[in-house]
Amino acid sequence: MSLRGLAAGAAALALLGAGPGDAGATLQATAAAYYAQAPQIARVTGRDTTMDYYQRLFDDMDLLKAPLPDDYTPAMWQHFLTSITQLDLSLAHQLMDQSYQPMATIRGLGETLIRASKDGTMQPVAVYVPTTYVPGRAAPLVVFLHGHPQSETALIAPAFIDDLAERTGTIIVAPYGRGYYDFQGSESDVYDALAAAKQAFTIDPRKRYLAGYSMGGFSVYLVAPIHPNDWSAVMSIAGALLGSRSYMVTAMLPTTPFYILTGSLDDNIPTQYPTTTAVFLRNAGIPVTFYSDPKATHRLSTLRPIMEQAWSDMEAGIVRTPWSLTSAGPLLGVPPPTFKT
Repeated sequence: MSLRGLAAGAAALALLGAGPGDAGATLQATAAAYYAQAPQIARVTGRDTTMDYYQRLFDDMDLLKAPLPDDYTPAMWQHFLTSITQLDLSLAHQLMDQSYQPMATIRGLGETLIRASKDGTMQPVAVYVPTTYVPGRAAPLVVFLHGHPQSETALIAPAFIDDLAERTGTIIVAPYGRGYYDFQGSESDVYDALAAAKQAFTIDPRKRYLAGYSMGGFSVYLVAPIHPNDWSAVMSIAGALLGSRSYMVTAMLPTTPFYILTGSLDDNIPTQYPTTTAVFLRNAGIPVTFYSDPKATHRLSTLRPIMEQAWSDMEAGIVRTPWSLTSAGPLLGVPPPTFKT
């Protein structure tokens, strides 16, 4: 990596001990430098998303001033702020420098860009590689799809995501959907991220999983049937199967295990829709396990207890068929107009 790339890493690491004011100043200075180079960056990333990465720096500045969320402890919130700021600064500097961190060199939390097979642009991918990973020793892989409006960095930044990866020895790769709603139009970017991970790391071919949260929890039903043999199982968190996608799922993934998670207090994606999805898959003869938390809302952090259970079951190949589960209606016709992650 070039000197500027190394400097970006040093700046991000310095934030670990920086106060909100110092971190905010670093973000602001980086945003100004990025804006000055935006025309050149647009030729690398494509015009549609160039300013998205610029806006992330301002969103991070706002987060630094935001009150502590009810479902976070101060330590958890500080970890999230540090992680997302580190990732977004790294992304901005790699784009300004046009020098990208090789995915294979990432340990712990990192961000890189990979070349899209669709159009040759460079597209962001957030990565977590557990400290226990040893090249040559096969590890599980989860390709994790983010919600909307959410970035791949915001999805992977919480401490409990790191903890899950460390506890299970799982590599997590989170591609950015280019801001496309429901990942429609960026499906190939997901498979590019999968291919890059398989090239960078020793991945267990029996343990390759597709997971998604919120919008991503809807998108797994769109993405997985495209190349069904690439996935050992599919996890949908606070998402649901649309009626228009049901045929492709049943036709292309008839024996693939699904893990469906919902919070009973979810007022964004009401629990009836994931429930109906689980019942539909069960009745179609597809292996499915259903998890519901009576205290959880739509926020991913509130779903942590059942997510840990589902993650563990998925990687162990355990299916707990919900025979007694009943649905409250048909599959959802269209995705919600907005997702509130």
